[in-house]
Amino acid sequence: MFNIFKRQSAHRKPHAICFVDYEHWYISLGKLHNQKPDVKGWFNEISANYDIKDIIFFADFSNTAIRLEISKIREVSSTIVETQNASAHHKKDFTDFIMLDHIYQKAVKSDGIDTFIIFSGDGHFSSAVSFLVTRCNKEVLVYGVKDAMSTQLKNCASRFFEIPGRDEELYSCYKAILTSLKPLTEKSNRKKGKRSFPTFWATVEAVSRKNSIDKGYVTKALRKLMEDGYIYQKSVKVNAVKTIKVLNVNWDSAKKDGIFTD
Repeated sequence: MFNIFKRQSAHRKPHAICFVDYEHWYISLGKLHNQKPDVKGWFNEISANYDIKDIIFFADFSNTAIRLEISKIREVSSTIVETQNASAHHKKDFTDFIMLDHIYQKAVKSDGIDTFIIFSGDGHFSSAVSFLVTRCNKEVLVYGVKDAMSTQLKNCASRFFEIPGRDEELYSCYKAILTSLKPLTEKSNRKKGKRSFPTFWATVEAVSRKNSIDKGYVTKALRKLMEDGYIYQKSVKVNAVKTIKVLNVNWDSAKKDGIFTD
């Protein structure tokens, strides 16, 4: 599910401590991606590369939906900080304030900790991350929900990771589709005097047959490429009476976003 770099260590895994803004994770992931946090999956990924000394979860657990997540959190950590604020205002900022206080306290007493892992997308944490990296010489990994992460926060971190991560199987299908379309849609690759008319269903059939991928999955991937603007249809007149919808590719966009490489 997550893709984090593999570390080379001759002796031991780096010691790490984690600070998790669970409100950001739970609420943003639900609103933007209609998913719930996979706490155990995330823990398994980071613990494969780091010796996790503690994971501290922060949230206003008076929120009923988040409170129901406590049993899931306790599978990986018993350190839970309730940030409920009696005031009706700025509740999220209050959680950030408490979490920042814990981070700075740990920074002062960080003997034996090589890496700080912070799960939040809020730009409020940029200064703390910058302080840890530049003044404390710590490696800082930042995790956050895709489309809900501050650019400044990402830029301050040693490395950042967005959740949900890329669906590698789906991207593999994207590559198969675009590889099939490349010689048919790029003018430089067309044989002189010949025209190609790659249609939606003909492309699904060809990609499925050549790559042994289920047609339904190819259809899903092709529709997603069209929804995201990488592929579009254009009406083309093939003769005096017939017009068909032909697939075209926005190659510059696909290459820029890493969807396809030559």
